[in-house]
Amino acid sequence: MATFTVSESTLSTFWTFVSADLFEAMTELIFYGILLVLVAFASVLLYRRPIASNRVLSVSTVVMFILATVQLAARLRSTTAAFRLFYLAMQGELVPQSAVANKANGEWVDSQFVEDVLLVTNDLVADGVLIYRCWFIWERNYKVIILPSLMLFVTTVLSYLSAYQGDYPSAGGPTVDLRFGFALGLLTNIVIVGLTASRIWMTRAKAVSRNVSDTTIQRYNTALAMVLESGAIICAWTIAYVITRSLCQPPVWRIFRGGLAQLLNIGPILIVVRVGLSQTLRGRSTSTSTSGTTVSDPNATLKSKMETV
Repeated sequence: MATFTVSESTLSTFWTFVSADLFEAMTELIFYGILLVLVAFASVLLYRRPIASNRVLSVSTVVMFILATVQLAARLRSTTAAFRLFYLAMQGELVPQSAVANKANGEWVDSQFVEDVLLVTNDLVADGVLIYRCWFIWERNYKVIILPSLMLFVTTVLSYLSAYQGDYPSAGGPTVDLRFGFALGLLTNIVIVGLTASRIWMTRAKAVSRNVSDTTIQRYNTALAMVLESGAIICAWTIAYVITRSLCQPPVWRIFRGGLAQLLNIGPILIVVRVGLSQTLRGRSTSTSTSGTTVSDPNATLKSKMETV
């Protein structure tokens, strides 16, 4: 049996490399499991209430689930390539001397690039859905979404550039710091959530001043909480990712990188589930009620639009 002597530095380098990939894959698998449960709930709820306002929610749920699944597949392929590189290194096959190691490294780099491109695309879809909801809440006012739309466009372009330059660097070529794209994306998300939440809050204040029923006020509170919770989850995780990437070793920040891909979908689909449950409960309450006096809601139009938040 052939034996190989591997230096301590080589072993340490490749073990750090493969453990970082493994931690990222494990985190993504855990969050993907959570996403599967949410998608199952969302699918059942949307199927049971096939109303016009649910069409956008249904389509966006399907698209985000597909993106999440493809990203997980790319992550598993990348992790497999990382383990192959580790095995080859322990056999003395190192890049760039070994053709076999070069091939495995190429597979790993390609998988990383596919992951990065899918993440940017996923962010574009998720934020696009948030902008659509913001536009809908603001009575289809295009002026309101001009700023977040421009911010999303710039974020997407910079992120695609940084993905390519980061995975396929060229000596002396221009570079775009990946963290800048994430920071701008974070700011874009805050602007979108702020615009949507402020609209709901202002309408709620008007409803309170006109003595609208407590049930209606609670619906505004619920819609506001859903928007803020979804935004807070993504913002907090993104901040943690940017900070750890700047200060920590790969095995640490890659954990947050793995969760980010799935959280972009968990946040919006969690809203779909909550909206669906709310619709179902109100439907049952309406069907079982036999009489009662209601107070006219001056904000009924916006209230109906909150079904798509």
